[in-house]
Amino acid sequence: MERIDKILAKSGYGTRREVKRLLKEGRVELAGEIITDGGLKVSLQSINQISVDGNQAEIHNSLTFMLNKPPGFITALTDTRHDTIAEFIPQKWQNKGLVPVGRLDKDTEGLLLLTNDGQLSHRICSPKWGIEKEYHLITQGRPFDQQDVEKFAQGFKILDGTEFKPAKLELVDGFEAYLTVCEGQYHQVKRMAKSTGREVKYLKRIRIADLELDPDLAPGEIRILTEAERTKLYSACRLAD
Repeated sequence: MERIDKILAKSGYGTRREVKRLLKEGRVELAGEIITDGGLKVSLQSINQISVDGNQAEIHNSLTFMLNKPPGFITALTDTRHDTIAEFIPQKWQNKGLVPVGRLDKDTEGLLLLTNDGQLSHRICSPKWGIEKEYHLITQGRPFDQQDVEKFAQGFKILDGTEFKPAKLELVDGFEAYLTVCEGQYHQVKRMAKSTGREVKYLKRIRIADLELDPDLAPGEIRILTEAERTKLYSACRLAD
């Protein structure tokens, strides 16, 4: 059981004060009955009977968004010197506890998740769970060859002692490839490339687990995951949605 004003507030219907106004104006119904008391407790079984302005309410126990991060922004919500991804979060979803899942470098673009589900975030980021992240990269320097594919597949250690787990390198040509890793070490893709004699000039994350970046999502655009996407992601992370 949970208060109806809290349910609506965390589902994006406004702050607790704004939700209180919705209730006072008679715009919220439960099973066809107008509700004005924000303290009314609603059971899990009755949540889908809540409506706002005559439409069934979209209720979210937790929120997870897909952002197509453009280059030039840091993966942070506040910073005094740099532009941050916070400006892409719509007003209605601000102050809902959303945080980025992992990070993308300032010049890296592509799929970035934001969620207020701490367990989901932990499992995606933790090497223990082995959640795949796939990147499209373009490099300069020594061209990739089959030996690199084999080296990445075995995993390797670089000069500073960092060990990288086995990764899947798929070549497009000598300077373009797709790389799938199962961990999220600091600057991992760039460091793996540099240690093998090349520099990353373009980097875009295109997939996390089975969740691919929506091709219709322009750089800087953000949207909530569909139910199918949520189910797929939670299943990959061995979590109950």
